[in-house]
Amino acid sequence: MEWLRERRRVVVGSAALATTAAVGYALYRVYNRSVSKLGGFDEDAGEVGSKRTPKEEEKLTSDAEIEEVFQKLRQVAAKQGFSTWSPKLTTDLLGPELNKVEAITARLKGLGRDAAKGGAKVALWNELKAEAFAQCVAVVWGVSILNAFLSVQLMIVARISTLFETSSCSELMYHDVRMLLERELEKTVGRFLRVNLREICAIATESAREALEPIELSRITSLKDVLSTLACISSTTEFQISGKGWAHTLLSGTVEEEGGEQEGPEPREGERLLLEQFRLSLRKVLEGQDFEFAVSVSARCVSDILMAKCKHLLAMQLEQRGEANKTEQAVRSPEALPLAKFVPLVSTSSEQVVSECDLIIEHEVSKVPEVIRACADAFSIHVA
Repeated sequence: MEWLRERRRVVVGSAALATTAAVGYALYRVYNRSVSKLGGFDEDAGEVGSKRTPKEEEKLTSDAEIEEVFQKLRQVAAKQGFSTWSPKLTTDLLGPELNKVEAITARLKGLGRDAAKGGAKVALWNELKAEAFAQCVAVVWGVSILNAFLSVQLMIVARISTLFETSSCSELMYHDVRMLLERELEKTVGRFLRVNLREICAIATESAREALEPIELSRITSLKDVLSTLACISSTTEFQISGKGWAHTLLSGTVEEEGGEQEGPEPREGERLLLEQFRLSLRKVLEGQDFEFAVSVSARCVSDILMAKCKHLLAMQLEQRGEANKTEQAVRSPEALPLAKFVPLVSTSSEQVVSECDLIIEHEVSKVPEVIRACADAFSIHVA
């Protein structure tokens, strides 16, 4: 697939469109309805070509328009929305605080001859082994969770901003509503990057150390073995991150979790009700199965892309060494290369995924059915 290289930033609320109070609920019905409903026959009647009343025809057109609105919102969330926050994500994941691989590699290169022959080199290599695998897992979950978390919030912001005129907050101007919700979104996403991302990295590092401790660097390993090890580390990391539910993980320590306390002047009544509506909607989305599935399948998608890059790097490495005839053996054989040979490949693949995360989200992850369903749930939840 040829990926577009253009990046643009837009205001989050620019996707909020002029629809009616029934938009969210109708959208979810459209999403779950079979495509045949839009094909010209009445699903309830069970007969192809059943005649419709004018009112039914108008409703069908409305549903089609709602679906179009939803698809446009998805595109904004996948492209402009994610790319607004991805630079910070990239900086953190590749920076020295969370990414220890570069520092350890520099220390290895700086070892003196005597130290290189002793235990110091082995100790650093074991540390590098764990950090490289942990980095890979942290990248997969960091990218996947941020996208899902941001996408559902953008959908909620778009819906509430659209419907504010019919709500109890109607004394607020549209601009006030949008800006208030965007500030709340910035707080929750900012906390994810500031707190949750670091928790993910710490958990992934600990899981990687436990999984890799009994595996010697000299052990002959296949790519399949590497994938299995990464899957084990990833599964352990996911369980520890989301064991109490995604709402607990992503909202603990926020204003919503702390009983509504916040800095700054006391919000007006309309603002308070608006924030309560946003926080309640977000919590319900995060507690739902749709969000859970979206995160898990997104992680699988990102992981598949990362492993494909690792496989490609392995093939290139063997070919450059004049061992092209051994490429298939290295990929499939139970005995291929020492584990140490895979460490730089895993690390490089992780860095490539981070650098291309905008394109991966826009052209791959955002099109996964489970991600679309989670967005539809967020756009529709509790709309009368």
